[in-house]
Amino acid sequence: MWLYLQVKTQILILFFIGSVLAHDGNHQSLNPYISPGLQIGYNTNKGLSISYQITIGIGFKIGLHFEDTFPLFLGRTLGVRRNYQKSKPVVKYKYFDNQLSIMLAGFGRGKLINSKGESFKKHKYWIGGFGLLTYDKVFFTNEIEKQYGFFGVAPIPLFLPQ
Repeated sequence: MWLYLQVKTQILILFFIGSVLAHDGNHQSLNPYISPGLQIGYNTNKGLSISYQITIGIGFKIGLHFEDTFPLFLGRTLGVRRNYQKSKPVVKYKYFDNQLSIMLAGFGRGKLINSKGESFKKHKYWIGGFGLLTYDKVFFTNEIEKQYGFFGVAPIPLFLPQ
């Protein structure tokens, strides 16, 4: 219940910020943004995982109006993932990746780092807008872990002065 209230409060705050920074009629070709996110997933080790992250990126578009363009978004993500399994301690990882989104789909490549400092290659794929369906693959030394999940994101545009 506590987590639900925290997430709900944060989402309301982000929607308020988004309203303040709402569209002003200008159509820039470069649009920087920051996007917090929260993911709930299920991995092939039969465990629940919760991830939270922040993405900093830039959107590119060509043309006078958003409706007339094909937007492309590049970003850098930093995050933390916690894996929960029955009768086992919580396993915490830090991760980072570079990502590319085209319209409502994207992919990322990066590293997942455990508490010992060991790093593992990580791929992620998603489709959606503010609610994303996700698929992650982590290439551990002796196995490939697959994860399916739902990601809530809140991109906040950081408009450049004209």
